[in-house]
Amino acid sequence: MEKKRIAYLDAIKCLAILIVLDLHVLNLCGVEHYDALSSQMLYAPVMPLFFFVSGFLSYKQGMTINGFWSNISQKFVFLVIPAVVFRIGIDLMNHKSIFRFIMEGMGGYWFTIVLFETFLIYYLVTLAIKNEKWRISVLLALSLAGIGMLALDRDFGPAISDLRRVTKFFQFFVLGTLAKKFFPKYDALMHNEVFKASFVLLYFIVLFLLTYEMPSALHHFLRDVALRYFSTFAIISFFVCHESDFQRETKWASLIRFVGQNSLAIYLLHYFFLPHFTLLRKEWFSGLNILTINLLSILYTVAITAICLVFIKFLPNSKFISKYVLGKK
Repeated sequence: MEKKRIAYLDAIKCLAILIVLDLHVLNLCGVEHYDALSSQMLYAPVMPLFFFVSGFLSYKQGMTINGFWSNISQKFVFLVIPAVVFRIGIDLMNHKSIFRFIMEGMGGYWFTIVLFETFLIYYLVTLAIKNEKWRISVLLALSLAGIGMLALDRDFGPAISDLRRVTKFFQFFVLGTLAKKFFPKYDALMHNEVFKASFVLLYFIVLFLLTYEMPSALHHFLRDVALRYFSTFAIISFFVCHESDFQRETKWASLIRFVGQNSLAIYLLHYFFLPHFTLLRKEWFSGLNILTINLLSILYTVAITAICLVFIKFLPNSKFISKYVLGKK
């Protein structure tokens, strides 16, 4: 039996995927993730939100060998296979080797591989450690180790495994599982007025600090840890407090939930519909201010999302394509 969907989590995924598309359009306009303050404001929470929601929905009290293989094989089918299919498709369109992803990594499709590896680590720990207190301690220790690895500021391991990003986002997956485990405390915290005000205030303080020169290690900590935490939980708190709005049977609420429910398929499809600004970038975009560029990217984001939704409506007519290409159950 299919689990009942949680409306505000679908809404969070809707916001996150729209930010991802917007950032990718901005990148094509010549604005890198850390080039402008507006990009940093958007970039900080987007991937942590996905990992937090995934962890929340995947919390396990325990796991058997059969349960482990069943869960991890399902994640492989829905996360790894579609990403590889689309990566090869992109490479074929660009006349590149179909095996390029093995040596050079997944490129824009890194997210699903990293998410699969995150699931793998979590399931292995859950399988190996039966005592829940010890299990939580190990998961938190791995999260802290990941934060420590960020200070190295370099990639390691095979390109396709993208282990640096695993260290960067595993902690948010773990926090999602803890939020589910201790749900009453998590819910109370998200509604706490001091908590809500503190995280919004700290978010803007960190943004302000990042405009100053500082040692590299401190800059990485503020940008890759502090800013992500404050922005992520400020957003989660907002969506939790407005949960009833996303449960309504209105057109807007239904559309938000639909986009969130199909965020993985949108992520897989959208690279094929990104605009090509190569010829215009130097001559046209250099003369635009950042506000105009952001408005332009929002318009493209809405258009690309609409195109993806049209494909999502029709492609699942084939169950094979729905499962192995779009990652839909």
